[in-house]
Amino acid sequence: MNKQYFPGLDGMRAIAVIAIIIFHLNPKWLPGGFLGVDTFFIISGYLITTLLIKEYEADQSINLVHFWYKRIKRLLPPVLFMMFIVIQYIIFFDRALLFQVKKDMYAALLYVSNWWYIFDGLDYFQSLEPRPLKHLWSLAIEEQFYLFFPFVLLMLFKIFKKKSNIFVVFLIVSLISMAIMWMLYDPSKSISRIYFGTDTRLQTLLLGAMLALIWPAYKLKKNPPKIIVWVIEIIGLVGAIFLVRSFFQFTEHSASVFQGGLYILGIFTLLFIMSSVHPDTLMSKFLSLPVLTWIGRYSYSLYLWHYPIIVLMQSHFIQGQIPWYVHVISIILTVIMAVLSYQLIEQPFRKKGLKTFIDVKSFKAFITILLSLYLLVSTPYLIKTVKAGSPNNEKIVITQTKSITPAIKRISPLQIDNVSEPSTEITQVYPYAPLLIGDSVLVDIDYQIRKVFPNATIDGEVGRNIYKAIPVADKYTDFNRRDAIVVLYLGTNGDFEDIQMNTILKKFNKAQVFLVTARVPKDYEAHVNEEMYRFSQKYKNVHIIDWYKVSQGHSEYFAPDGIHLEYPGIKAMVKVVTDEIIKVVEK
Repeated sequence: MNKQYFPGLDGMRAIAVIAIIIFHLNPKWLPGGFLGVDTFFIISGYLITTLLIKEYEADQSINLVHFWYKRIKRLLPPVLFMMFIVIQYIIFFDRALLFQVKKDMYAALLYVSNWWYIFDGLDYFQSLEPRPLKHLWSLAIEEQFYLFFPFVLLMLFKIFKKKSNIFVVFLIVSLISMAIMWMLYDPSKSISRIYFGTDTRLQTLLLGAMLALIWPAYKLKKNPPKIIVWVIEIIGLVGAIFLVRSFFQFTEHSASVFQGGLYILGIFTLLFIMSSVHPDTLMSKFLSLPVLTWIGRYSYSLYLWHYPIIVLMQSHFIQGQIPWYVHVISIILTVIMAVLSYQLIEQPFRKKGLKTFIDVKSFKAFITILLSLYLLVSTPYLIKTVKAGSPNNEKIVITQTKSITPAIKRISPLQIDNVSEPSTEITQVYPYAPLLIGDSVLVDIDYQIRKVFPNATIDGEVGRNIYKAIPVADKYTDFNRRDAIVVLYLGTNGDFEDIQMNTILKKFNKAQVFLVTARVPKDYEAHVNEEMYRFSQKYKNVHIIDWYKVSQGHSEYFAPDGIHLEYPGIKAMVKVVTDEIIKVVEK
């Protein structure tokens, strides 16, 4: 067995990256597939620590500069190549994304994407906005780990000498990391802080490091007693079953995942690794199958390319109504780009570093692939296809609301014959002063709803969901009175937990509250609407405005994304909101 190469780990990488890709294609297919990232973290912690320990044992030192240089030439060139192609695609076909993607790109180049997304308030699971570089948050955490960990390990070797003492230090710090995640977890709020945080994710990286201290693959001997092999087989099988089962069982809404669950999953993953790296186990032989090791070798490039391809492909279709062939094309493109990136970028830079640019053959190959990609994305067929579903013709207009937050109103060009002006259709104006809190769909109807309720207070913001609305509701405590009317349109941008809905409803427990059901082409649509009906039955002051039912079968109500409203949809929405409010308050 090559001491520098452990094929079993490539097999584990294959399982992890397959889980992640399936999850990003459709979370419903593998709801816990996002946990594959933690498998990568543990493997990285194990491998890096193994290499550093081996170097220290040989030289009584660790060459930090050499280590960092190897990491940079291994990881950075493929990222730069991927970002270059993504940016070119966006410039050609989806310029509306360029402003946001540029900011994400700068964060990615500095390897601080995870903290940028926390600062930006991005929800990894519930954002409808296409962010093709969002997956680079995990690479940012790994690079931050690579930056400080070798120095810390070297200092610990100098201070403690014994690996057992270093193991205890890592154990304590990993438990602290787990505790931080547990303490910061609040089901009524976004999990972005704990999901993206380096401090909360350190636990799994250190678990891998701990295993390297007690189970270094390069020291494992062949042909141990059969009883030992069987014990390793059994614990490895238990770990593998637990890991794969977790991919199917858990979701981002599973509180246990963030309350010690990742740590427990990490421990079972360590058992899986123990069996995977041992040269005499059946598990190692299974994970060394050519198909798995091939996927494992390409796993980094597959991870880099799959997400932007999936996001950009799916952005031209209504979410929840994506044809099967789009998934197939996404997988094929991912494999093609991963292979090209691995062969022309990753491998040459890993072997030659900056000398790659001097190598004439490599340089010619690099230029050839760039030109080929330009030709690919420039074909008239693709231009026609993308234009058909692109929102590029939309205008972005800033409108002032009565709330503190300005809203971004998306107005699509209208092509409707024989439709009178809105002002001629308003048959009655009401003196009521409702509070409406919602997302960009609420922003769509802002102008028209004010014609019916001139005294309305409207607070709409793009991307808002229930947990983001909770602090907004705190600004409107004066609406928690018996004669107040509160309308909540918060089901578009993600599912919610009971505690989140209970929290916001309690803030208006004296008012008449109206929940607007969602029409959103996402898997969580049915659950969101069912929960709204359940809460309306639970509380006497809570009522339903069934936009889902009213809009059924009316594709003309919606913009191409299936969510935002065209003029007929705005009229229908204002009518149903008005009718339900009047029905309740004037009965």
